[in-house]
Amino acid sequence: MRKEMLGKGFRTMVCAVGLCAFSGAALAQENAALPLDEAGAEAIALADAGVEEADATRLRSMREREDGEDVVEVEFSYGDNSYEYMLRESDGMILEWSIEGRAVDEAVAELTLTGDGAALAGGASADVQGDGAAAEAQNNDAAGEAQTEPSLSAEAQAETGSPDGNAAGDGALSNGAAAGDAAVKVAVDGTELIGYEQAVQIALEDSGIAEADAQLAKIKFEYDGRFYDYELELREGRAEYEYKIDAQSGEIVEVERD
Repeated sequence: MRKEMLGKGFRTMVCAVGLCAFSGAALAQENAALPLDEAGAEAIALADAGVEEADATRLRSMREREDGEDVVEVEFSYGDNSYEYMLRESDGMILEWSIEGRAVDEAVAELTLTGDGAALAGGASADVQGDGAAAEAQNNDAAGEAQTEPSLSAEAQAETGSPDGNAAGDGALSNGAAAGDAAVKVAVDGTELIGYEQAVQIALEDSGIAEADAQLAKIKFEYDGRFYDYELELREGRAEYEYKIDAQSGEIVEVERD
């Protein structure tokens, strides 16, 4: 059973815009030309991380063959963090992403995913890229559109029973508190994920580390063709914890403590 934990710690918000950044990131994926080329993959990866291309450094991409599939790998840096993405050419699905650095707990990811949990990433934080004042004005106009435009195709919704991405509707979250069932994020293939924020909370609760004392050193999402997992590295002083958490159920798959 999915663990319904969604605390405030390590909640990384995208900017003062709220919905507009989330909606823009989702549109970046919806509008990508398929099969993906390097430029399209870069656009999706940057949107997923909430990073403007002008602010990214060491941005590069390359086509590869991974486990029998054509993929595009994207790498870039932003601030004190390094980002790596791997996307499937055929449908633009993000098969893998990771963030590592000195400010991982301030980073953002999964903004291109849909669902009520994805709308969380459009929370309030003034210290991420973008003009907050201008974004807030845009958000007033965009909020209505975000509430009426479906995030998934009718076919995908029928298959998964997933939410339509309406952040203001049932199941929307406020101040990190879940309303009803735990929020989910929906991948391109219709798979419902708990979201990395919940994965962090699961690891914190299991480790017993107080949020104020914890440092998130690395976080990674990976889909290997069978399983969807989050991998996290938490530190408290000299102690290190490594977790692998099922991205669908929230169950702890592996844990190592040093």
